[in-house]
Amino acid sequence: MTAAMLAIAAVVVAAFAGRRRHRAIWIDRLARDRGEALAPTIDLMAMTIGAGGTPADGVSLVAERGPVVVRAAFGGVLDAQRRGDVLIDALPLLTEQLGPDYHPLVSALTANEHGGAPVGALLQRLAEEADRARRQSVELALAQLPVRLLVPLVCCQLPAAIVGAVVPLTIVALRHLRG
Repeated sequence: MTAAMLAIAAVVVAAFAGRRRHRAIWIDRLARDRGEALAPTIDLMAMTIGAGGTPADGVSLVAERGPVVVRAAFGGVLDAQRRGDVLIDALPLLTEQLGPDYHPLVSALTANEHGGAPVGALLQRLAEEADRARRQSVELALAQLPVRLLVPLVCCQLPAAIVGAVVPLTIVALRHLRG
């Protein structure tokens, strides 16, 4: 009876640990996707403002046609505006929902809304920095790829090579020894 209870407890603990790990992986993946969406989001904002639109128009465009992982946050800013909030008061929602990577974008848009500061060049520079950061993360992932592929290579290819090459040679050698 005690062994069965210990086995059940071990299964429950393993399931809980697996669930926590799965959640951590999901959170990391979401953060990475949001980081990768930063450059296209800034590009959409810069394009809208460069074409004579307002930051509110840019927020609307990103909420409608931007990267999927940021649409909900930009939609939340639009919802706050519909409830009566001013854009300047609603923009910090982006940093809260998407993370600190979006703070420079929020600051630039706030400066434009507050004092009419030109942000075209600033948004261009932010987009270039976001592209550079994304390239660095891709290069880092590519550098880690051989290490990650080592385990499958050893666990799958090595046994296949042994079964495909060593076993048949051993069988042929044993047949020749017998007669």
